[in-house]
Amino acid sequence: MTRRKPDDHEAQIEGLLSQAVGLPHGPTRVELCEEAVRLADLHNLDHLSSRAREELVDAASFGGRPDLLIVTFAWCLSKFDQDADNDFSAYSLLWRMKWVVVALPKFAEIELDTIDRMFDDMERRYRDYGGSIQPVVHKRRTVALQTGDVAAAAKYHQQLARMSRSFLSDCHACELDSHASYYFDLGKNAVGLRKAEALLASGMSCAEVPDGTYADLLMPLVRLNRAADAMKYHKTGYPKVRRSVEYMWDWGDNIAYLALTGNEDRAVKMLERHLADVENSHNPLAQLAFLRSALLLIEVLADRKDKMRLRLPAESPLANASGEYVLSVLAKKLRKRVADESKKFDRRNGNDYYTEQLDELAKVRKLATKVPYNG
Repeated sequence: MTRRKPDDHEAQIEGLLSQAVGLPHGPTRVELCEEAVRLADLHNLDHLSSRAREELVDAASFGGRPDLLIVTFAWCLSKFDQDADNDFSAYSLLWRMKWVVVALPKFAEIELDTIDRMFDDMERRYRDYGGSIQPVVHKRRTVALQTGDVAAAAKYHQQLARMSRSFLSDCHACELDSHASYYFDLGKNAVGLRKAEALLASGMSCAEVPDGTYADLLMPLVRLNRAADAMKYHKTGYPKVRRSVEYMWDWGDNIAYLALTGNEDRAVKMLERHLADVENSHNPLAQLAFLRSALLLIEVLADRKDKMRLRLPAESPLANASGEYVLSVLAKKLRKRVADESKKFDRRNGNDYYTEQLDELAKVRKLATKVPYNG
């Protein structure tokens, strides 16, 4: 029997990481990085443990695994603080810290105090590093919106307007996209639309923008009685995001748009295509957003017919063995699930933000207007 050379493990780990970075972001890339971390820890290869985790942070952030992102980054930050001979750069950790703070609110069990403490720590680190805290304020605004604290979001928005960008700021495309989202979240759809369309016209792009921007325009355009104008954004944007679970929220926005424009059959196909990934999701807040859009679709369908055959994945609590669904019953079941999940986040946030979004679906359904798919 041939004994493995001491450096065989290193070569194996290097091979896993090389494979991972050559793949698009998604489950396979995450799994390869996880295996690299496991092997590095098993064989006490400290430098590779750090490197593999840094790759895992990236894979988890862009691969729809905020849970892994949070845990893995915490290890990296602890290593950086406790081991003077660590392999991390302060810049890379501070850059990735932006991803982590906006991942925390996605889990209802993570309390606001915990999130606030991380922001305080982030601000201290940015100041100590000599960078502007503009990126910290930027993420505070994002988290305020995620937790339904509109007053805080407005305060941070005003603060941002007086601050200059720094070497740790997000790219211009990301910042412009987030500014548009801010106005959309506040219901100022006309302002948000101008900013989002200016971003699209600029040609600026990055890893996530404008792929996720197109979906942001759909429901605001419906609310502005411009549903027909949104069809081009659906057709352009959905193919860009359909294969990545990172864009689960955008999947839901596309389903809601099709449901409201008389294209329910296409919306149903999207629901059937994506529900398995949603049920297996590690992002509870995005899952809630998708299911809320799915509820809109089912309630629109229930207004027009009693029963329907649907190919729902067996792992979904919504599925039955026959594949035939009484739509009013399915809608009731789904509404309860969305309501229960909304309350979890609202309890943590101390408001009714997500419950109110659920209650607003009745108003949203009144915005329905026919838009021919190929018109």
